[in-house]
Amino acid sequence: MSQSFEPGKPGRPPVLPVVESSSEKSSKMQISSKESHLKQNIDSNYADLICVVLCFLTGLCDSSAFNAWSCFLAMQTGNTIVLGLGASNLPRDSPYSWLKSLVSISCFLSGSFCFSRAGRLLGPTRRGTLFASFMVQVALIVIAVALIQAGLISQPDVSNHQHHPLLDLIPIGLLAFQSAGSINSTRSLGYNEIPSVVITSVYFDIASDMNIFAGKNVKRNRRVAGVVMLLVGAIVGGWLNRSNGGMASTFWLAAGIKFLIGCGWLVWAPKKQDGQ
Repeated sequence: MSQSFEPGKPGRPPVLPVVESSSEKSSKMQISSKESHLKQNIDSNYADLICVVLCFLTGLCDSSAFNAWSCFLAMQTGNTIVLGLGASNLPRDSPYSWLKSLVSISCFLSGSFCFSRAGRLLGPTRRGTLFASFMVQVALIVIAVALIQAGLISQPDVSNHQHHPLLDLIPIGLLAFQSAGSINSTRSLGYNEIPSVVITSVYFDIASDMNIFAGKNVKRNRRVAGVVMLLVGAIVGGWLNRSNGGMASTFWLAAGIKFLIGCGWLVWAPKKQDGQ
């Protein structure tokens, strides 16, 4: 039998219900709203424009990497050829090219594994997943460009007798790893025809398209836009390398654009539910 508590008598005091203040309720509602917002899947319509911008960034970064280190960061076909040439000690004027290409290939594969697995785990088209992916890419670019500007890494047309050629492997690895995030985003958004890292097969797809001259051909337009933007990125990268900012300016530009894209996912339109 339960006992009632009376003053002056032994017994257990009644348990009073915990009443949350209005500020605590408001705080919890805001947190819940933010979590719900980050878990929303974004609407992939018009996201092909972002993928085309990523092609520009590929041309921008790979042109700088090839000019400075004779290897690529995203286009691994060229790296595979350079790696094969290393078996015969070619090219003679760049003895470490095969090693740089090997590091780039390995880190790109690692990046592909990590970005794709994380996307499947968290939801590849959730705005929170896309935001986090691009922030990781930005962080890796910033670390790499900081090493370059610190004078630890070789730059074209800059004499530095203190650095060791193998130190170049550090930014190459970081930049190749983050490059995998671009193609992962393109594939996750469903735009496989846009050449965010490789264009050889895209050239074939453009030329072999039965409707290449059709007035309305969305996939053809995306392929052509991707190729053009990659070329424009390479041209811009070349001129920036010739400027006072040097190769570091190309990577700062890439980091800035990726940062803006990452923030853009936070305000991108959500995917419409069936019936809406």
